[in-house]
Amino acid sequence: MRLIEGPSGVWYLGPGGTLLMPRRFHRQGALTDEGRAELEKSQIGTPRSRRHYSLTVVTSSACNLGCPYCFQNTGVAAPGRFDPPRIPKRVLDVPMIERIIDFTTGRLADGGYDRLFVLLFGGEPLLNRAGCRELLVRLGRLAPVSASMVTNGVLLRPRVAKELESAGLKSAQITFDGPRELHDALRATRSGRGTFDTIIENLVAVQRETDLRLTLRLNTTAEGLPLLDDLIRGLAERLNPQRCFLDIAPVLNYADLYQDVLARSSGEVDTILAGYATALECGFEVAWPSGGACGFCGERDGATGAVINADGTLYSCWETIGKDGYEVGSIEDGYQPYPPQRWVSCGEFATEAAAPSASKAFDDALTVGLLELLRARRREQAVARA
Repeated sequence: MRLIEGPSGVWYLGPGGTLLMPRRFHRQGALTDEGRAELEKSQIGTPRSRRHYSLTVVTSSACNLGCPYCFQNTGVAAPGRFDPPRIPKRVLDVPMIERIIDFTTGRLADGGYDRLFVLLFGGEPLLNRAGCRELLVRLGRLAPVSASMVTNGVLLRPRVAKELESAGLKSAQITFDGPRELHDALRATRSGRGTFDTIIENLVAVQRETDLRLTLRLNTTAEGLPLLDDLIRGLAERLNPQRCFLDIAPVLNYADLYQDVLARSSGEVDTILAGYATALECGFEVAWPSGGACGFCGERDGATGAVINADGTLYSCWETIGKDGYEVGSIEDGYQPYPPQRWVSCGEFATEAAAPSASKAFDDALTVGLLELLRARRREQAVARA
């Protein structure tokens, strides 16, 4: 639950959605009695009933790119090279898929779930394209599946996309690090080749030949932030923005290996919000900030979801996959006793250069600014329809 003051009032972000309330409902960081009554009336503070179980499954922990800021790197690349050392290589095979089916069967029964949300993850999941498809097909025999994939897009050719769409894939997230020159300097192959043009060509073909929804994640560094508007307008020229969600994500300093992160200043907030305004102007969809718990790591020990490496090891969230000392069990033995600090939730694994108070102020300012922007956009659309 979060309470953030904005120009239009006090925003409440909770498990049931977002609610804008008058400032009089908020005093000294907490809701007044009147505010609590309004919240109870709206039912925004009540978690929505969950019918699906969430699975993140790594099909291949290897990657064909050498991004210097990747949270799965274990060190920096040698000078002149593009292949930083990574977490151990693991590949999902059919026997492990069968064990994942057994594990998931128990989880569905325990929680009374009747459907699955599956996130195909890596490394680069399409380095094991057969594993991706086999996993979706077999899980689909267990319960109705809606699936998404986090991929760098280099191998997301239309034939591959159509094959996975037929097995239950609904959407894919692809990352850009800036316009071509900057992107190719950061998101190069492990031999140093740029990837921007390949990814764009793949996405154009995927939109032409499938119904997949795309989420474009724009990774933002200190160097890339001034180029954000150019990147968004360039993507809108090549792709159909009405079939894309767009998310702007400041790069984090994982394991203290990458330093070109944002200072988390108010000026940077303004630039990111201007980028979101450009995205909306271009026709991209932008998701409302959420206060709900993550289905994978929001509750401990797999109550609502699980994160599974290709070797069957369980982790709390995608940030710690393959990291030594962050295992929380296995699909054969279930969740095992572990130190409390080993359960890491989204965003907690990064080493922030800014003080915690500065990071919170940055996150709050960005969240409330986006909420205000989307609210204004919704009101404009309502006026236009009237």
